[in-house]
Amino acid sequence: MNIIKSGFNIASVTLISRLLGFFRDILIAATLGTGVIADAFFMAFKFPNIFRRLFAEGALSAAFIPIFSRKLTVSKLNAKKFASETVSVLFWFLLILTTIAEIFMPYIIYMIAPGFMEDPEKLNLTITLTRIAFPYLLFMSLIALISGILNSIEKFTAAAALPIVLNMVLILFLIIILKINIPNTPLAAKYLISGVFVSGLLQLLLIVYICKKTGYLPSIKIPKLTPGVKKFLFLGFPAVIAGGITQINLLIGSIIASFENGAISYLYYADRIYQLPLALIGITIGTILLPELSRNYKIKDFTKASFTQNRALGLALTMAIPAAFGMIVLSFDIIHVLFERMNFTSADTLSTSHALIAFSYGLPAFILIKILQSNFFAKENTLTPMWFALVSAIINIMLSIILFKKIGFVGIAVSTSISAWANTILLLLAISRAKDIIFDNKIKINFLLAIVCSSIMVGFLYFVKKNILVIEKYFYSDLYSFLILSFYVLMGIIIYWATAHMTGLLNTKEIAKKFRKTK
Repeated sequence: MNIIKSGFNIASVTLISRLLGFFRDILIAATLGTGVIADAFFMAFKFPNIFRRLFAEGALSAAFIPIFSRKLTVSKLNAKKFASETVSVLFWFLLILTTIAEIFMPYIIYMIAPGFMEDPEKLNLTITLTRIAFPYLLFMSLIALISGILNSIEKFTAAAALPIVLNMVLILFLIIILKINIPNTPLAAKYLISGVFVSGLLQLLLIVYICKKTGYLPSIKIPKLTPGVKKFLFLGFPAVIAGGITQINLLIGSIIASFENGAISYLYYADRIYQLPLALIGITIGTILLPELSRNYKIKDFTKASFTQNRALGLALTMAIPAAFGMIVLSFDIIHVLFERMNFTSADTLSTSHALIAFSYGLPAFILIKILQSNFFAKENTLTPMWFALVSAIINIMLSIILFKKIGFVGIAVSTSISAWANTILLLLAISRAKDIIFDNKIKINFLLAIVCSSIMVGFLYFVKKNILVIEKYFYSDLYSFLILSFYVLMGIIIYWATAHMTGLLNTKEIAKKFRKTK
């Protein structure tokens, strides 16, 4: 498998999806802003968003792919039978769970948004919106397993492109809302959350069609707890907790943030920004790395596994550190250009930018978690990363409560970043002790060089910003702000790329050559 080529394909469709997502969020900010209705919508939207990231972006597939890949080495029929058994159990379980959740939704909202109880209007709207959105869980779970099948046979692009459907449908619904002139109303929120439901159904139909063409489409039957299904469930539950710890921590943060008006909205918009590099780097590399490491471990080729893991970490650090530095410097400019219009005010921009800065400090850790966990999942070890994830969650809860009392919602973002670094350190230590992966010195060198090159980039951006701000007040406009931000980003990339090449940090030809040799 050509990892560089596969990574480029996934990153390309992911980039398209995220850019459409930014356009979607620009429209949401203009339509709903950051008030009561926005908070209710974002809390309801957390269910499909969290489960999309938990399942579609790898956590559930982490348990499914190693088992399916091993059965695939025996026969296609054997693998397809296991897939059908797993899908059947998951479908009927989630159908019952969804029904129960719809009935008891008020009690669920009491638990995940206790601060909303002080505002009956916000509480009732959130209950209604979440009921509409909740079936998305069923759709995304089925999509996750079918995507795991496609990833196992090295069909990565189709599954990675599915979020494009979500963004296009929501953009269409937002345009309708603006067209009929009902922005910032409960009806607008209901229209928009209905778009989430519609997009989930469309994504499921699309992935079913694609999988059917490959001949691997599983069928839904009477559920049976076969040995293969039992093993999947045993591995799957810890994998969901471990792989989705960032989203779990964000949900914890939202529960605490529900006591501050507008806080959920600020955290949502900030989260949307740093999710772009997280998806392009962490999720892309992690998606490709899992089946590759699974194959390496099956044939006990630890040398190749070490090389693959090391180069994945080195590549991730090379891109994650400058992305984090850049978002810290340009946080206000990014939020201002993307969201500040109509119902999203300058005060909202300032508050959201503070949250983005706090999240940015944890970006490299968020990315490394995705990559390091693949090593455990490839060995069918989901318990170890699950325990580390739980430790991370405990740290996050404690710090969030303490810091929220002192610095408000920004403390929640700070706590999320700190807990992510704690998780990363635990994963690194565990892999080092296992000794099946030997970390080479190049990772340490890459880490230091990335910090040096990123610092030079930041110094240049500070200098340019200081001088441009002198004339900005004479030429201020939305177009000007967009052009200036584009200029900052372009110059940052150029400066980092140039210094990285001069220091030897970037040598893409050598990396590509080594990857081809290890195919």
